[in-house]
Parts: sequence; C-alpha cells; structure tokens
Amino acid sequence: MLVARRHPLAEAAVRETRADAAAYATIEDSAVLADVLDNAREGFVALGTYLASGPPHAEPDMGFVRRHAAKRVQRRVPLASFMHGIRIGHRTAWNAVLEWTADQAGGREVALLASGLLIDFFNQFSTIAAHAYLDAEQLLAVEDDRVRRDLLEDLLGGRDPAPGPRLMRAREAGLTREASCVVLVAVPVKPISDDYGLRSAAASLGGAVGGAARSLTVVRQDEIVVVRSVREELGEQFTRRVRSEWRALADKGTRLAVGISTCHKTVATVADAYHEALTALDVLPDEGGVAALFEMKVIDYLTLRANETARRLIPSAVRDFVVSDSRSGGVLTETVLSYARANLNVKAAAQALGVHINTAHHRLTRVERRTGYDLRRLPDLQELLIAITFYGDARSAL
Repeated sequence: MLVARRHPLAEAAVRETRADAAAYATIEDSAVLADVLDNAREGFVALGTYLASGPPHAEPDMGFVRRHAAKRVQRRVPLASFMHGIRIGHRTAWNAVLEWTADQAGGREVALLASGLLIDFFNQFSTIAAHAYLDAEQLLAVEDDRVRRDLLEDLLGGRDPAPGPRLMRAREAGLTREASCVVLVAVPVKPISDDYGLRSAAASLGGAVGGAARSLTVVRQDEIVVVRSVREELGEQFTRRVRSEWRALADKGTRLAVGISTCHKTVATVADAYHEALTALDVLPDEGGVAALFEMKVIDYLTLRANETARRLIPSAVRDFVVSDSRSGGVLTETVLSYARANLNVKAAAQALGVHINTAHHRLTRVERRTGYDLRRLPDLQELLIAITFYGDARSAL
C-alpha cells in the first residue's frame, strides 16, 4: 500500500511541510521542489520495503537520506525545518497505515504490529538524517571558509575573483567590481582561550554590519576581516551597530580592537581600505574599542599618520606644556580645544566649559605665556592643536 500510494502520499507530505515550515514555503525553484518530493517518495518506498522484508533481520535502505540531507544544507534549509519535514512524512505514513488497516479484516492487529516497526524505522530514519545533515553542514562550512578566505586574498591582491565559487560568493555579498565597500578589521586585545571565540566574534560582527547577504567575513590568522558592500553613506547608525556588538562581546569576555576604513567607491581598492582599517586601530587604547576613519577629522588623521620628523618639528616648550598639562588633568588643553570648537569665541568657549569668561581668558593667557603662541593667529593655533593631538591624553575631534 505504501509503495503503491507513494506519489499522493509524498505530495500530501510536501504540501503540509511547505505550509508548516517557512524554509520550505519560500522555495520557488521547481528543481528543488522536485527533489524534495523525490525524497518523500523514496522515504515511503523505503518504509514499505522494510515492512515487507521481514524484520528484524532486514535493515532499511536509507542511503538516499544522505544525498537529500546534503542538498538541504546547500539550500540553507535549517536543521529544525529539515527534521520537521521528516516528522511530517512519518505522520503521513502512520495516518495512511491507520486508514488502510481500518478497512481490513483484522486491521486492528495489523496496525498494532505495524506500529512497533514504524517507530523503529522512524527512529533509524531520523537519526541517520540528523547525522547526515550535520556531516554535510560541517563539510559545507569547511568549503565555504576556504572559498571566503581565497576570495578575500583575491580582493586584497587586487585580483578579480575567478569564475566559480569565489565569484558566486562575491556576488552573493554584493561585492561586484563597481560596488562601493568598507573594510572592518578586528583583533583581540588579549588572548582568547576558546578555540571558537574568534570565529563566534566574527559571526557577530558580520551580522552587525549587514550579515552574509551584504558582507564577506573571514577569520584570517589572528584577525577578523569584514568587507561590506555599501549602498548608502556611512554614518552614525553603522558605527552604533558595531559598537553595540563590541560591548556585547566585551561583556562575554571577548574584548576586541576594531578599526573601520573610509568608504571606497570600488572593490578594486579593498587593499587600501584594509590598510586604513589597520591604521584606525592605532588610535585605540590598550583595552580596545571601535575607531572609524570616516568619523575622523582630517587633522586627526594627518597627525595619526605623521612620522617622528613631524613630532620633532613641534617646539620643545609646546610639547612640554601639553605633556605637563595632560598629566595634571588637561584643564588648559581642554580650554584650547573648546576655544577652537567655538570658532575662537572666548564667551562661547566659557559657556561650553561652564566657567566665567574671565576664567577662560585667564587660562588662554597662561597657555600663550607657556607656549609662546598667539592663539588669535591661526597658524599658531593649528600647531598647538596638532601638538595636543600628538601628546595629549585625549584625542578630541574638533
């Protein structure tokens, strides 16, 4: 009966599965649906053959299960949905047996005898299916890791992905040659004892910036690299998501330093974006954090990239003033920064600092005496701001 009715039973099981499991309901590819239907038919044939072959000596033929499990993994059908579909097939088979035996002489005894065999078959089938799914998922993950790493090396090397898995993965992430992109680099600030800690952090950060559909996330030796396609201007919302995920990871004991590049108009310059993200890491303290170059002022970036020659051009008196003031609380340097942010308006600077205007004037006069600079002259003020960026404790953007 089960073998003879395999076609309508399979169609009924697949209809119910698509109604109950969202992962199956969204499948529109006729070839994939045909394969799901074929899997159900093969299941009913395997059950019917098992019942007719005289257990307990017979072993059910379930080789087809592994093949179909691998296809569901490739189609990204979750394990829970895959197993739910199997349970629906089993329920459909049991209901068919009950319906058929109800019209047979001695049907009650037949149903009772069949129930034990059906349960045994269902248990074996479910166990084999789950193991086959997990094996296929692990194999796919290893293969996908290799493809993503190779794709990242292609992008960093300025090479177009070769036709095949790498090109497909690039297209899935929206990383076509003409696409804009941003690169995020994260490194642990202290050793991660859990072997899967960095991989888990990579998944979290990749999800925070858009998930697999809009990014390429790779664990590359001891760093995480995320290349994310960009369709809009980068802004506060982007870094807010990254910082939120950074805090969540830190609360779990995974503390990272995260650098984010500027937006690049083409993936051909991913290597430049990668080095920008590494540069952003230099502004972070020892405990880590998130630094985004696209949020920096030009003066902050230029001083960040300056070499020792630029530092030696700062007069020693100015350097000594900034270092000394920073060590004693930074009151005078903060007044200078407020003065600059207020467009050289002492009254506005005093209001921002919450002090009397005479206090602000007195502080600025002290700065001029100690540095030899006239803070009403733009060149003098610029050099002092650069010195504060070089040697001050806080890197305050203007």
